Amino acid sequence: MSLPRDLPMATVVVPTYRRPERIARCVEAIAAQDYPDELLELVVVEDGGPTEQLESLRRREFGRLRVRFEGQHHSGPAAARNTGARSARGDVLLFTDDDCCPRPDWVARLVGALAPQAIQIVGGHTVNALEQNPYSRASQVLVTYITEYGLRKGVPFFASNNFAVSRELFFTCGGFDETFPLAGGEDREFSDRLAHASIEFIHEPTAVIDHYHHLTLRSFLRQHFRYGRGAYQYQCTRAARRGADLFSSLAQMPFDMDLRLYVDLIRYPFVNHSDGRWLTSALLVTSQVPNALGFFYEWLVRLHGSR
Repeated sequence: MSLPRDLPMATVVVPTYRRPERIARCVEAIAAQDYPDELLELVVVEDGGPTEQLESLRRREFGRLRVRFEGQHHSGPAAARNTGARSARGDVLLFTDDDCCPRPDWVARLVGALAPQAIQIVGGHTVNALEQNPYSRASQVLVTYITEYGLRKGVPFFASNNFAVSRELFFTCGGFDETFPLAGGEDREFSDRLAHASIEFIHEPTAVIDHYHHLTLRSFLRQHFRYGRGAYQYQCTRAARRGADLFSSLAQMPFDMDLRLYVDLIRYPFVNHSDGRWLTSALLVTSQVPNALGFFYEWLVRLHGSR
């Protein structure tokens, strides 16, 4: 693609935690971006680091790409992203994860969709790169469905592995909520906070990343249990922002919207994905069980912790 003049300086922020092979592949993909070298930098934040696991990676050179490594106490991905953003030199911040490989025009597509001086956040499209893995496929289908559903219904959500925002707006809105210690819920909370502040959400489907998130049945269930825990914290934070308690806030949600969300979720693989649609649909239904268990587990933990 042809690039316009006057491109901004862009910083890609990637948190990582004990996955040296995956972060190495991610860095290589970012080094291959079709974006001027002098206007692109990468900040890798090692949660719980620096460790010897990334020592060889820190010594490598990736062409002319400027790569900086930051370390922090083990505090979770939300805190790691904020750490990277604080050290960024770019006017635009782009976020992805260590198990993702952005395609060569990813930076240019996201930056190009972000209008100068506009109060916007731009999200791209994420593709499951492990198509033969039914759990990875179902997990990505779920995120894609929630993104599309939210954009249609006016409750936008961009996952933290594929979006861009101006550095100024990111910090004006407070960055990621560092009280979220797990990977799950922090990006929903960030999206909800921006939507509550009337920030415009722009979907750029040509900004594609390939997601290499290998899952087994056990890790799939564990992932969605964790998502349920994050969902509880997200709902608490969301309710507090609106001056309500959690359960009255949940009770005020339109029943028909909730019912339609789950009906459409079951149908979604048949409408949009031809491969393994029966299994994918079954796994999407199954995922809601550990999600609900995680939600109520977190409620019990906080209930007993507050006594």
